[in-house]
Amino acid sequence: MHDTTSFLGALRHEVETHPAVNHIFLNRCATSPFSREDYRIFGENHYPLVYVFTTYLEKLVCRAPSSDAKLWLAKVLVDEYGEGSEGEDHATLYGHFLRAARSTVPDAPETPIPAPAYRFIREHRRIVEKEPFLVGLGAVGPGHEWAIPRMFAALVPGLRRAGFSEKEMRYFDLHVAQDVDHGAWLEEALGRFGTTTQAQAQIRRGALLSLEARGAFWTGVESAVVRYRQPRAARPDGPRPRSIPHEVALTAWDGSPVARWLEHAFVGMRERARPTLARLVAETRR
Repeated sequence: MHDTTSFLGALRHEVETHPAVNHIFLNRCATSPFSREDYRIFGENHYPLVYVFTTYLEKLVCRAPSSDAKLWLAKVLVDEYGEGSEGEDHATLYGHFLRAARSTVPDAPETPIPAPAYRFIREHRRIVEKEPFLVGLGAVGPGHEWAIPRMFAALVPGLRRAGFSEKEMRYFDLHVAQDVDHGAWLEEALGRFGTTTQAQAQIRRGALLSLEARGAFWTGVESAVVRYRQPRAARPDGPRPRSIPHEVALTAWDGSPVARWLEHAFVGMRERARPTLARLVAETRR
């Protein structure tokens, strides 16, 4: 028997202080004068994560080893399906926000999923389908329910500054409030399951896998917003400064209309190759 209270306290602290939960992009949202259009780019990248979240829970409910294990997942699913939000599920609420940001994506389910969202969703599908049950629970439990209130606390001030009304922001405010409840239910559930060293390691592994994917997602969203705001800005350096020949070649490429057309065509082809939301949800629920 292991001290689950100490384990859960340490894990919650690890989640809440993780770089993905305190990503620089979230700090920029809290402090920078982003416009509604900037939040449209953010929202169009984030919407697919909201849209498919229930499919992770549904997969885990089917794989849960006991009724106790199913209980927390079922309670969260009830909220996600619309309990406490006048019958509107969370994807519908998020659609209201996107329309307020002048996006047509909620009404175009055949739109290909943006790359940052697709990578995040693909990893979470793998976790809930292929990893042990407790790893999946760690991903959708601590990896989401303990992370989201802290991340959204950085987003809400920026949304208000951009002029979104409380009604338009209802998804974010409601999600913060509900995830406090979900976190409490989760702590109760994990107290029953995390009683061995192996179980605790699996729960923590799931949480960290989810947060690693989250960090990459926020970095991708930040890049998308920067490209929207500064479409002709110089390309930023990667982890290592570019060499002089690389810089010369890139400058020549960027200065060539034909090369830029080829690049845009290639990017467009890759976008069209990614699945749509409707197709991805259908695949996940099979």
